[in-house]
Amino acid sequence: MQRKIFIAFFIILLLGILLTGFLNLGLIRSSYLNELELRLISNALLIEQFLEENQEVVKNNELKRIAEEYGQRIDARITFIDAKGDVLADTMANYQVIENHRGRTEVKDALEGKIGKSIRRSVTVDEEMFYVAIPVAFEDNALRVIRLAVNLEEINRINQTLFYYIGISILIGLFASLVLAYRFIRKMMEPIKEITEVTKKISIGGFDRRVEVKSDDEIGELANNFNNMAERLKEMISMLSENNTKFKALLTSMKNPIIAVDNKHRLILLNPAAEALFHIKMEDAMGKHILEVIRNNVLDTQLKNIFQNNLETQIEITTQEPKEKILKIYSNPIKLEKDPSITIGIVALIEDVTEIRRLEKMRSDFVANVSHELKTPLTSISGFVETLKTGAIDDEDTKMRFLDIIDIETERLTRLIDDILTLSEIENTHLRSVNQEIITSDVIMEVEEIMRPIADSKQIELLAEIDSNLPRIKGNPDWFKQMLINLLDNAIKYTLIDGKVYLNAFKKYNNIIITVKDTGIGIPKKDIPRLFERFYRVDKARSRKVGGTGLGLAIVKHIVLALNGRIKVNSDTGKGTEFTIIIPID
Repeated sequence: MQRKIFIAFFIILLLGILLTGFLNLGLIRSSYLNELELRLISNALLIEQFLEENQEVVKNNELKRIAEEYGQRIDARITFIDAKGDVLADTMANYQVIENHRGRTEVKDALEGKIGKSIRRSVTVDEEMFYVAIPVAFEDNALRVIRLAVNLEEINRINQTLFYYIGISILIGLFASLVLAYRFIRKMMEPIKEITEVTKKISIGGFDRRVEVKSDDEIGELANNFNNMAERLKEMISMLSENNTKFKALLTSMKNPIIAVDNKHRLILLNPAAEALFHIKMEDAMGKHILEVIRNNVLDTQLKNIFQNNLETQIEITTQEPKEKILKIYSNPIKLEKDPSITIGIVALIEDVTEIRRLEKMRSDFVANVSHELKTPLTSISGFVETLKTGAIDDEDTKMRFLDIIDIETERLTRLIDDILTLSEIENTHLRSVNQEIITSDVIMEVEEIMRPIADSKQIELLAEIDSNLPRIKGNPDWFKQMLINLLDNAIKYTLIDGKVYLNAFKKYNNIIITVKDTGIGIPKKDIPRLFERFYRVDKARSRKVGGTGLGLAIVKHIVLALNGRIKVNSDTGKGTEFTIIIPID
């Protein structure tokens, strides 16, 4: 900027000096010519007066002498011209060889009765001359014009001298002015440079910087205003930073995802919970359309409805990206504080209700299945009781047979209720926190002893191979025992007479491996994926016949999960089934 001001100042100063110089030259030349014109006119009038008073001189043809004599006296060329423009006498040349002057401007004006003047180069003497001609009228004489002329070489010499001095003055004045201008501009630019430097520091966060300018002029006022502005800016940024920190802390602490979009449905805000939900970073999502993050046309339509009607609403949508989820969205329009009628965006609080809806469906299915499972034995018991009431109680054989059936159905109801209570207990998060020490080898051997008489009663051979030094684990010992009993009980139930059931337990790497294998009827491949669902039975008729409730394997699965383990199934129809439990060692 300093350079630009200096160049502009130089150009203006140069133009001013040159213009002043040329105007002065023109004025001097003009003044000189005006003075010269008056002198020539005055001399011409004096010559006219002399000739008028001494007409015998004109009659005696002494004009040549007079032209030369007076021309020397007044240092001018004198020419006498008649009415036709012929030269009667001339100071500087033989008038007889001079061409006719009627076409000369000054002569033409004089012949018309006016004082004529002209500046041109003389053909006769080949010099630039200034001419003045006056009209005269003498009786009995041909003289009609007296013309005086002077050489302009003097004025040209004066002009050259003036131009020289003016040129020297311009150079000296320009140099002095530029030196002063440079110092003045530099002095003037110092506070501006300081303000510029401070603004640069403030722009990168140095809000404590201030301008040190002591001046009573506009620059000083500018510096004071700048310092006041910087102080105010520091306070505002500090306040904004504090508010932003609180806002970020609030957004970060909120477990529910929050998003905000502008009027064009482009994202302007995501909190960390929303980033985790949609697997996208805020910096990557900023400015993107909402459909690029939440691929759901219902949401886009709902947003348009909110903008059009300025509504507060809540909707529930299902998203497919990045994976299927059920989201409940509470949305509010973002309105201008000063003009609530203007909506500039929408903020939405999102609640992931996928697990809730899944649990609700599971509860609904569970209630339906429990109702169905309870209804069958209750209907059977009710039917036999009604039959007994109607007279069958008097027949001893019929009565005993019906009571046996009622007893069986009652036991079945008891087992079903026990399994339901067990499953509910296992699913209870609070009870899952039981962390007792399980002596793994002893518990497995104890279960083997419990189940062996049951296997023997059905003529099934139970073969066990249990490592006696298995590591101890943390968990609920009763659940661990229940898991093994359910697996062995299933294996025995679905194995035919003379079949075999194998129980193996050993350590491999950092896991305890427990396998229960039978040579029973096996499980079809299509049924294996649903094997651990509540009340799912591969063969409903056979399951009821052997007394199954449909909850045994569901209980096993939840116990394995409580131990942070996993369970695998391998089965071939007609060849048998093998369950493998893998429990990590803490």
